[in-house]
Amino acid sequence: MNLKKQNVQLEVLGIVVMTKLNLNEKIFKAYDIRGVYDSQLNSEVAKAIAIALSEIYPNEKKIIVGRDGRLSSEELSKSLVEGFISMGIDIIDIGLVPTPLLYYAVEEFKSSAGIMVTGSHNPKEYNGFKMIMSGAPISGSEIKEIYNVCKNQKGNLTLKNGNIISSDIQKKYLSDVLSKIQIKKKLKIAIDAGNGAAGPTAFELYNKLGCEVIPLYCDIDGNFPNHHPNPSEESNLEDLKTAVLKNKCDLGLAFDGDGDRCLIVDDCGNSLWPDKQMMIFSTSILKHHPNAKIIYDVKSSNNLHKIIEENSGIPLICRTGHSFIKKKMKEEKAILGGEMSGHIFFKDKWFGFDDGIYAGARMIEIISEISETSSQFFGKLPNSFSTPEINIPVSEEGEQHKIIELFSAKCNFEGARISKIDGVRADYSFGWGIIRASNTTPNIVARFEANTHKELSVIKNNFYNQLKKISPDLNYE
Repeated sequence: MNLKKQNVQLEVLGIVVMTKLNLNEKIFKAYDIRGVYDSQLNSEVAKAIAIALSEIYPNEKKIIVGRDGRLSSEELSKSLVEGFISMGIDIIDIGLVPTPLLYYAVEEFKSSAGIMVTGSHNPKEYNGFKMIMSGAPISGSEIKEIYNVCKNQKGNLTLKNGNIISSDIQKKYLSDVLSKIQIKKKLKIAIDAGNGAAGPTAFELYNKLGCEVIPLYCDIDGNFPNHHPNPSEESNLEDLKTAVLKNKCDLGLAFDGDGDRCLIVDDCGNSLWPDKQMMIFSTSILKHHPNAKIIYDVKSSNNLHKIIEENSGIPLICRTGHSFIKKKMKEEKAILGGEMSGHIFFKDKWFGFDDGIYAGARMIEIISEISETSSQFFGKLPNSFSTPEINIPVSEEGEQHKIIELFSAKCNFEGARISKIDGVRADYSFGWGIIRASNTTPNIVARFEANTHKELSVIKNNFYNQLKKISPDLNYE
């Protein structure tokens, strides 16, 4: 790794002057900070957040900072760093990288703190921060505490000077992944990075693995000129599917804007949703780690639960959110975790953080070991009648939480087992349904699964009919 110390001169006279903030509470979400630049999140807010984190976590003296390729990320990163060094904190700046490389750098530098400036899969006008403090992702009440400290910041602060060290972490990351992944035969793959931060890293890694790589939108462009960098929406996979079929690829991989999620397309252009990815990864890992715990989120198929049990694993359900799953994995000492959005967390041979680029490499490794095509291999997985994630937009940010709160209080699912760890999930003998509030966008998220198409309609209509009573103006289709 190339470490370069920077001489930092702050043009202030021994104090940091605290200006009155235009602070929007809605950007402080369940597992990160995220909002519209510049109306909700700007350089002053970024600096205030850094100062607040310094006050809340006074033992953190070295923090890793990275940023994605959004147009506002460089400015927000600069302001964040200025806030930290004004509090006497040393910064290792790893520059423009996918989010998994920030997590990797935290492990590599043996730090317990890291901040990634990223809007993830949100539209281009958004940005935000994913945060690790005290060795764990922060979420929930911890993020609300940041808001409260920012809100109450008063007067002037005595200036302290921290140092900035710049580091190129990619070379070490690539070397580490390549030491753990070996493919048995050369594959032709297409990758679609959606002009997000994952493009250059993923392209170089899969080339070095020995794949023939067909790149789509792997140049970083914060305007996202080709399509929105959210591969969990089927429409954003169309170009990848076309490339896979046109070039007769063995596999297609699509990444979100900051590279911590990966969606899979088989050689026939069919999407492999993340809960089915988890079936494959679980089966592979449990061969070597029987009785290991595996975490999955509330939107995942019941077939995943069955697959884990059939392969001598212990399935555990968790609320949706990368921070919550990481914490649950640590608590339970789980070997694998995943959620329907595409976050996959490997503790087997890796560090337990969500890494779409690494997950893609693990899938490539598995496909290289089989004699059949990816579509034939994936076709053996158990099927049911199910929907993808359904996003139901609400009129404004925050309304989704109010609607789900009312729904949770008033809903009635006779004959079903009810879970309210994240929204409302109703499990019947013939299937299940869930609705929950998105923590990243102004949407209600729904998903349904059943043994037959008719039963699927029954569950779906039961949820929708009750939701309409709460909020009749929502667009359900």
